[in-house]
Amino acid sequence: MTRLNKKKIVVLGLAAVMSTTLFTGCKVSSDTPILGKILGLHSDEIFEVDRLVCSDNEYKLVFMNYVNKYKKDFGGEINWESQIDKNTTLKDFIMEKVKEDIAVKYTLSAMAETERVKLDKEDMKSINGMVEEYYGSLSEEEKAYFDSDMDVVISVYTNYYLADKVYNKATETVGDDISEEDARVAKIQYIRMSTEGTSETEIVSKLTSIAKDVNTQKKDFAREAKQLSEDDSVERIVKKNEAKAKLELEAFNVKKEKTSKVIKDGTDYYLIYCVDNYLKDETTVNKAEMIDSAKKAVFKKKYDSFLKDTDYDFNTSEWEDIVPQDVENTKTSSLLDVYANR
Repeated sequence: MTRLNKKKIVVLGLAAVMSTTLFTGCKVSSDTPILGKILGLHSDEIFEVDRLVCSDNEYKLVFMNYVNKYKKDFGGEINWESQIDKNTTLKDFIMEKVKEDIAVKYTLSAMAETERVKLDKEDMKSINGMVEEYYGSLSEEEKAYFDSDMDVVISVYTNYYLADKVYNKATETVGDDISEEDARVAKIQYIRMSTEGTSETEIVSKLTSIAKDVNTQKKDFAREAKQLSEDDSVERIVKKNEAKAKLELEAFNVKKEKTSKVIKDGTDYYLIYCVDNYLKDETTVNKAEMIDSAKKAVFKKKYDSFLKDTDYDFNTSEWEDIVPQDVENTKTSSLLDVYANR
């Protein structure tokens, strides 16, 4: 059949395209699958992107591990026809999930030439070690399922490894400008009072008095807040990079164990007490998340640019024949664990 060239790969969930992939430890997501119904591939090929082909056996190897991972997590027996929601069975979900994951990985691997990324001797040594460990753990029945030898495992690991190397090289300096201060996380308590039920003069007077008593240790802020605040909660964790509301912005100007000045925001008045102006562990986590988000945003532009004029082909009929029920008598689920722990 005729192959259609330079078609844009269909993208699902673009806003979340660089979220973390389940089980793989990959730095990019499985939310941008290669899709289509252009049947220009051989019966033993599932998809092709920019001349890189994923064979039926490579796909089945990854599929087997996903299915076995789910079986293990759910205690062995699974009803694949059970409904996740009104329109989706567990079988539908896992088939789409595997397709998306391996499609994204192979697309990134296909980007290696464009990004001038190659595997070196140390990379191949690592890959060969993973191949020996994983292939040696397979039963004869499991090898028979993907109907091939060690070369299939080599191909999968090589493409996954190259995909991560492409991503890491393209984003290696992204986020270097994000500081601890940018990512600072603080813990506050606060009182909110509204002029809807109390006069402005009375609110300011009351909050000013509380601030004075708390700062001189005559009163406990949390106790006062629970009695006066019009919000159900009187305590919040705030991140500086996410601060938008006046309350959140002002929180980072308050010293530890001190109160703010009375803050006016429309018809609301606030008084803040800073429990801790620098939560170290939370700040470390937040900084890592900020860097990760920045990397994903930068890489998404490269990814989208590559996809725009890339040839693709997906063998829908062959893919539909690969179902979880066929994996019933296999158990190994360590393919991606071995890769993640390399």
